[in-house]
Amino acid sequence: MPAAALAGMVAAGHMQTAAQPLSPSGPVQATQAQVQALNSGTLLAGTMVLAQAGTTSANVRGVSSATCMNCHGSTPKYPVLGAKLTYEHSAHKLNGNATYANGGGCQQCHTNEGFIEWTQKGKIDPATFVANPSQPGCMSCHAPHETGTMALRTTKAVTLVNKEEFDGGKGNLCASCHQSRSDAKAAVKDLPAKDVTARLGAHHGPQADMMVGTNAYQFPGKTYGSSDHYSSVDNTCVSCHMNLPKGRYGLSPEIGGHSMNLAGEVHEVETLNTSACVSCHKDMKQAPGTASWSKFSDAGVQWVGPTAVFAVTASDDYDRDGKKEYVQDEVQGLMDLLVNPQGTGAMQTKLAMYDAKGTYIGAKAAAPYTAAQVGALFNYRYVLEDRSRGIHNLTYTVQLLTDSIAALDPAFDTSARPK
Repeated sequence: MPAAALAGMVAAGHMQTAAQPLSPSGPVQATQAQVQALNSGTLLAGTMVLAQAGTTSANVRGVSSATCMNCHGSTPKYPVLGAKLTYEHSAHKLNGNATYANGGGCQQCHTNEGFIEWTQKGKIDPATFVANPSQPGCMSCHAPHETGTMALRTTKAVTLVNKEEFDGGKGNLCASCHQSRSDAKAAVKDLPAKDVTARLGAHHGPQADMMVGTNAYQFPGKTYGSSDHYSSVDNTCVSCHMNLPKGRYGLSPEIGGHSMNLAGEVHEVETLNTSACVSCHKDMKQAPGTASWSKFSDAGVQWVGPTAVFAVTASDDYDRDGKKEYVQDEVQGLMDLLVNPQGTGAMQTKLAMYDAKGTYIGAKAAAPYTAAQVGALFNYRYVLEDRSRGIHNLTYTVQLLTDSIAALDPAFDTSARPK
């Protein structure tokens, strides 16, 4: 087929391919715009750029290089299409935040283009905006058209906002974004109610902080613990969230791999991915949860479930309801002592920060808040937005919630608090 005809097919959206390495002057004479688009990730894995009109057929044949075939051949070295199958079910693909979080510094984590800029320059200009933002995708984390491999863009240790370090191998890439945006020591203090807004807190994803056991409000005179999942699991986040069962590619495209999800549906049954757990917890299974799960919402808190939980029984009755339950149910019990669907939580009765429906109303209060009260709210939101209900760091989670409940309700029995 003549090169002009091939170029016409590209323009019509029927066909694309790539040269290796992709550069303005290679065997295939891609345009500078095509090179920049591919290297920036505007064209995702699985797409390739053909020669522009007028390129000779010999140059078109140059796309069949060994490096290109590593991803785009019929028996690729890197399972690009399989990764894409699970990525389609990920929050990275589905959240849609890129369309509005493309400036003000948010673009660093919420857009593909902003994250690449941050990895290349080490900073983001919050005064700029990404003109045509796209969701974080293949080329956000990998740079095959620049390096010729599927190596991660960065695995450098991450300095958290409170200057503590997260160094968790390949999980460092995840921690680049999945960390608190607020330093608890600076954020928590005596404040007028109007300043204790719905945005006060870690802001959507303090998982790296939680794993280390840092940057929540730590009450004076108390000690706090770190996590074995941080100190003992190689590559931290990646090892658990991307693990796949042996002998099968996956339980479902919704679970593990590039979906990053630990839970999904298999044959219409909610299923947890325990394939990473069993390397340490030999008998790990899942079990039905007993309580609805608190989730962050723009208005405050909403409840879903009950959902499946990991079948690990707590060592004590942390929520003091008279029975030792599975770890995630115990943590949910502690969270419900602060805010619950019945409207009886300490942050709904002892201190009216949420109404009976879970809507945040704290900024409307007349009286100022003490540092301990602000700290309790910070900790509640920190655990809420970590979203693991104790799995990332059980000791730290229970300590934070126990101390926060006691700060609002001194009668609460704290004898089950981990030391």
